[in-house]
Amino acid sequence: PRVAAALNILARKAGIYGMIGGQNADIEAEEQAEPLTTEQILFIHANKTAALIQSAMTIGATLAGATDEEIAALELCAYNVGIAFQIQDDILDVTGDQEVLGKEAGSDEKNQKTTYVTLEGLEKAKKDVEALSVQAIEDLNKLPGNNEFLENLIRILIKRQK
Repeated sequence: PRVAAALNILARKAGIYGMIGGQNADIEAEEQAEPLTTEQILFIHANKTAALIQSAMTIGATLAGATDEEIAALELCAYNVGIAFQIQDDILDVTGDQEVLGKEAGSDEKNQKTTYVTLEGLEKAKKDVEALSVQAIEDLNKLPGNNEFLENLIRILIKRQK
């Protein structure tokens, strides 16, 4: 039953209501004339990056025998990590050093791409990354066991400079 539940998670998170749907929304957004809304950007982030992280965390937990409550907590934690990761990506496009990033900084603006930062501003985006990070770690710490490795990984992912 655990394997079947894990496969179900993978199918949901990878399918049209997950990563494929998020990628499709991202492609459609590039083609629309008007700028995206914050809600549209968060939808794309939730259904691409957050869905990927959610599937990894919840599949592992499912296979390890986690309870439904633990899996729900991990899913929320992973959502916050995914959203924070993508907002940090938008921040780095504005503030990052091309040598560190390994790609041209400012490419979103050059390509006239609407991002979380262009809609909400740099300072709010930074505060939101911090708040999402704190919430993700709080959710993680509600779970049993030693979660130090995952906590450190979350901090590294969200605070990254490239």
